[in-house]
Amino acid sequence: MKWNYQALLRGNVKRRLIGSAVALAVLGSGYYGFQLQYPAAKTARVCSGMLPVDPALSLVGKSKLSLLGLGFHVSSKQFDVSSDVTEPSGLATTCDVDGVVISIETASGAHNAYGFYSFQRDQESFPVPLDAGWQGFMVTDEDEDEDEGEATASVLLSCKNWTPEEGSGILVVGESPYGREATQAVRLDLARTVTGAAQRAAEKTGCATEPGNSGKLTAPAAEATTVPASDATGTCKGMTSVTKVRETAAGTSPAEECLLVGGLQLAAAYGPFSDASQAVVNGPYGGHDTPSGTDEYTAWTSATCQGALGVGYYHASPLEGSDRRFTKDPLTKEERADLEHFAALSAARHGCSTPTVSAS
Repeated sequence: MKWNYQALLRGNVKRRLIGSAVALAVLGSGYYGFQLQYPAAKTARVCSGMLPVDPALSLVGKSKLSLLGLGFHVSSKQFDVSSDVTEPSGLATTCDVDGVVISIETASGAHNAYGFYSFQRDQESFPVPLDAGWQGFMVTDEDEDEDEGEATASVLLSCKNWTPEEGSGILVVGESPYGREATQAVRLDLARTVTGAAQRAAEKTGCATEPGNSGKLTAPAAEATTVPASDATGTCKGMTSVTKVRETAAGTSPAEECLLVGGLQLAAAYGPFSDASQAVVNGPYGGHDTPSGTDEYTAWTSATCQGALGVGYYHASPLEGSDRRFTKDPLTKEERADLEHFAALSAARHGCSTPTVSAS
């Protein structure tokens, strides 16, 4: 009997090649599965891919190249906005990326406009506008005891092809990591995360919008500035009832404030921030039934705006801790002029109608 060594050798080689291919396939599938657990891959999947991976990872202190996915948790949870709104598929949703929470919802019927914030009537924490054409803002709450603070940011997009019943637009709200100082780099990452999420959400839901310029976005200032009233160039420009004011830059933020030091707090609110203002009752004008007026603690006026901005609501209130009541101690002529001037400038920046003539 003669052995065919060449055939035997070919058979051995063939079996080894098949075995190697099977081993590589098993290893490859395992590697692919391992890849899916990378922080970058996890972040890319959360909230149906609506989060921008790079800034979101940077915000939580991870690199896109990081291979350590163990202990890195992400999750998504959908919720319903107002029953008056039929939101598009995929909205509304909350995304949690390793402890950083981002909310993406429609502008009409929004639940989280003020849900993440505590700056209303706070004389230290002001909404600072985002730049580069974005209708958004950031509030940095400094912790004086621990030399660290947290930042929260919002961005609003109007959807030209959505009616109010379909949501009007997209609102994204996000916060910086708890316990991590809100440095300039962290604030920029947060701004990039919420604006990127808004743009991705618009693309996924078919929202026809005009977003800002992501490439030109810069970190918002951490706080407002106090200046002589005559030197004010931002939200307090042109105030005359006091000698000193506290202001931010003037932009197209859906929430703005001007503090008349020793006098009043002026605020502007648009869209979901007007609907969810601290004065909420059942009226369309910051919770009031009339476009202008005065009650015990608020003097207001309003304007009609386009898209998701809805109603512009401009109001004056006594400073926190003051026992002043407008029913007993009404606005002076100079204070009323300041409210009307504040409202007129803000409305013009946002492309709204001229506010109602009198806030009385």
